[in-house]
Amino acid sequence: MGNSKVYAVVLVGGKGKRLRPLSTAALPKAFLSITKDRKTMFRRTLDRVRCFAGDSSIIVVANKAHKKLVMKDFPKIAEKNLLLEPVSRNTAPAITLAAATVEKIAPGAAMAVLPTDQYITEKKKFVDSVQRGMKFVKTNPGAIVVLGVKPRYPSVHFGYIKIGGKTVGGGVGIKKVGKFVEKPDKPKAEKYIKSGQYLWNTGAFIFKAQTMLDLVKKLEPRIYNAIVGSGKMEKGYRASPDISIDYAVIEKARSIYCVEARYEWHDLGGFESLIKILMREGRKFNMKGGKVVRIK
Repeated sequence: MGNSKVYAVVLVGGKGKRLRPLSTAALPKAFLSITKDRKTMFRRTLDRVRCFAGDSSIIVVANKAHKKLVMKDFPKIAEKNLLLEPVSRNTAPAITLAAATVEKIAPGAAMAVLPTDQYITEKKKFVDSVQRGMKFVKTNPGAIVVLGVKPRYPSVHFGYIKIGGKTVGGGVGIKKVGKFVEKPDKPKAEKYIKSGQYLWNTGAFIFKAQTMLDLVKKLEPRIYNAIVGSGKMEKGYRASPDISIDYAVIEKARSIYCVEARYEWHDLGGFESLIKILMREGRKFNMKGGKVVRIK
């Protein structure tokens, strides 16, 4: 069964440990304001998402402790679209819950899963990349598409995607994924960049909701049974394994494709990248012991 509606799933989980004490359990990095417009990273993600999905098609997955923070930036979110985790269990349970919700609301629909801890300024190029992935998934319903960006330097902090040589997907610039590599050492990262065959993994995925549910059921049945099969969300979520979607599904699945996105991408993984963004945005900040402790 097909459905033309597009859903966007915004993940605002995570403990933000790498940015402590600036980011805390009470105020995760998704709700930090690092840009000159003083919007939170969550709000800026919503602004990008609204270029291809209406508010009724935006699903937010957040810890129940952060409900007020979500509502502050997205006061009109429908109750059924706000999925509150009783405990943090990484991205695989969160995405499984979101996929089950989308499939229940709109059977056959496609969804884009987007993290919030990213600094993206080229909104039009970002939206174009998502739409290319959506177009491919609609004609290849068993596929999972990941957004990759060309590496700017040999980072040892990001995951890499090895892409195949042949372009597929009817002219939308999509290639088959050869393999995923998690945070290589410096010599390997330099080799990857020199080869021209690798992209940085942005952690953004596009797929049919039912495709993800089928894969989770096959590859990580403990999560499927806890989240979908139990019928008791809170109890099931607490019983679910704590594992990322990359390890649980993406790296094991076969029909994985990649959009080579053209937008400038920065991951807010640590203080080094945060400081560069704050300086670029003209935001003043205080530091202590090499860490940003306050943004003015």
